[in-house]
Amino acid sequence: MALTNANPVTGASPSHPVYHPEIHHDIFPTGSSFVNWLTMATVGFLVLFLAVISTYLVRPELRAGDFADATIVAQKDTSIPDRVATELARDRAMKGTFPILTIDRTRDNPSSERLEKNLADIKFVRQSGIVTTDPSAIQTLKAQHHELSDAAIFLAAAVPAEEDEAYVASIKAAFTKLLATHKRYPQDEKSEWEPVIAEYLPEAWTFGKKQKSAQLIAAALESNVLINEEATKILAADKAAHVEPMFRMIKKGTTVVRLNQRLNTNDVAILKDLGLAQTNRWPMILGLGISLLAAIALAAGVLYTFDARHLFQTQSIGLMYVVAITVTAAASLIGERYPPFVPLPAAALVWTIFFGRKVSLSLIVPLIAIIAVSQLIEPRHLIALSIAAAAAIFGYTKNRNSLVLTGFVMGMTQALGFVLSSFVFAGAESWTHLGRMTSFELFAGVVSAMLAIGSLPFLESIFGLVTPSRLAELTDAEQPLLRQLEEHAPGTYQHSLAVANLAEGGARALACDVNLVRAGALYHDIGKMARPKYFIENQLGAKNPHDSMTPEESRERVLAHVTDGIDFADKHRLPKAVQDFIPMHQGTSLMAYFYHKACLRDGAENVDPKFYRYPGPKPQSKETAIVMLADVSEAVTHSMHDPSQEEVEQAIDKVFQNRWEDGQFNESSLTYQELIKVKMAFVRVWRTLHHERLKYPSTTTGRMAIAPEMGGKTAENAERSSTAAVIDLNEEPEPPCCS
Repeated sequence: MALTNANPVTGASPSHPVYHPEIHHDIFPTGSSFVNWLTMATVGFLVLFLAVISTYLVRPELRAGDFADATIVAQKDTSIPDRVATELARDRAMKGTFPILTIDRTRDNPSSERLEKNLADIKFVRQSGIVTTDPSAIQTLKAQHHELSDAAIFLAAAVPAEEDEAYVASIKAAFTKLLATHKRYPQDEKSEWEPVIAEYLPEAWTFGKKQKSAQLIAAALESNVLINEEATKILAADKAAHVEPMFRMIKKGTTVVRLNQRLNTNDVAILKDLGLAQTNRWPMILGLGISLLAAIALAAGVLYTFDARHLFQTQSIGLMYVVAITVTAAASLIGERYPPFVPLPAAALVWTIFFGRKVSLSLIVPLIAIIAVSQLIEPRHLIALSIAAAAAIFGYTKNRNSLVLTGFVMGMTQALGFVLSSFVFAGAESWTHLGRMTSFELFAGVVSAMLAIGSLPFLESIFGLVTPSRLAELTDAEQPLLRQLEEHAPGTYQHSLAVANLAEGGARALACDVNLVRAGALYHDIGKMARPKYFIENQLGAKNPHDSMTPEESRERVLAHVTDGIDFADKHRLPKAVQDFIPMHQGTSLMAYFYHKACLRDGAENVDPKFYRYPGPKPQSKETAIVMLADVSEAVTHSMHDPSQEEVEQAIDKVFQNRWEDGQFNESSLTYQELIKVKMAFVRVWRTLHHERLKYPSTTTGRMAIAPEMGGKTAENAERSSTAAVIDLNEEPEPPCCS
């Protein structure tokens, strides 16, 4: 077998044997991978379906906000309660209730204290010696003592000092009788009490003296009759409860609600009175099931067309379903009361970060359609959420710092979408209400972005997927683990860089995740830094320890670089998607060198080849398969001394053929046609990195000294020659790698 097509004329290629297909690798998962994929797809659909229809299962009756799925007509003349008229009558009964009053005697004490103060004011004015008939003197006194009343000033002149004791006794006697017999209701003006107070004063007093004395007493009094608020409310409620319900007649044939009419509270109440509020939800549930199947089929078709690798990865569809289920469950639970906080934009942002814009768009559109069909969110809010989701998809960039800006843009677009949809659906609306709701939408959009960003580490851990920003961090040369690899196993580090270059080319050829492939290539051999000297790239010309070891001992040392690598990866918390490259880059391939050594020692019939195979697993994705091919291709081409391009092609062809026939790609969905593309990409990368250089003449020592000055040479050429390095032209090719 060879990885080129046979000549269509001769049936063979002069440099490659004819390919005889043996194993067909389909993109669709097989074996246990298919079982896992099918289980995830089935369970995901069922849970998503339950999330969509849950609101219809828990409430079989029509509710305010629902849309009528048919025109409902009264089947007979029916008298139903007129709730609006009844509520108006009950409101009038409550407002017409006379308040219940109580007498509070504790309020008499403060009144007595104020009366004493007013009587003392009379003595104060009399003792001040002013002439009460002089207006200017009175004004001066009042300016100095604002609390003095006109009544006190008048009585200071009207009551002689020798009559003061008798006057005070008369006032207190009248005041005492007034407190004992008179109920004082709350009044806006205390002057309304004065005529009653005058009745308690001596008849012999002059009109002026009685009038001013009544004013003096009234100023001291407080109402002692209070409204019993609690008792009054109970009485009003009792009166309202005894109002007889009012009824109205619904004639037979009257249209109660029309098809697709959005029901309000009154509509639902009328339907309940007519016995028509109970509805058969099963047709709606069945319709939603069909709609959901259609939506998933649409999404799957788009995914298959643009990015089939995500469609057939168990982890990917698991993440897709979990996000969709979260959104639909939130729409069912809070979509009616708190629609701005349904995390639809968060779903779009999460899908965009993990899968890219095309995949996210192919998922979010069917999800919006399902939410709209199931009537879980009011149209205005759904439009606002959809616009914010679009902003998340098209506004996202792989720069981690831009996520904050993306969140702000999501909030702004959600608020703007709500304002625009409000003018379309709601018409004229209170500016205060619109402003408050717009603020909620802005806040909810930002919260949605924060939710998406905060969930990324958990989703990465649960599903073994990794975001582009995380991959960019892992491939940074300053990463501690890569620095350790460079320090403890420099040869392996350089080998990993070369593998990464090859693997990137193969990943681009198959439109795979280039960032993931590069990260996997850089970390695939990190286990070698635990025992670097057992791998030839780190021996730097020293004696190979495997020369003095048995094949079994060598197998154990080399095999350990996989388990050591997984230990390092766990310790440094590498994502599972990157950890997978450590065992899968070897798969279950044979350690041919040690197996051959054992066969020479014990005889081929006495050696079990399975003992010298890596434990696997085999590559489970195209990305891990590419790194496997890049690893062995780099090792083989690195060991070749000054090879031609044709020799490199033949060597890579042989490597690919060996791995293919060994069944290493059976679980990776890598096809034979894709294998050819990877090979061509590797050759292009190798040619780029090993382009033909100018060959310098050698001396008798095998080294070229600094070029001598030559006549006619320009200053620029002379300077360039003077800086030429000493090049060893007699280097021997290094032996094959033991890994």
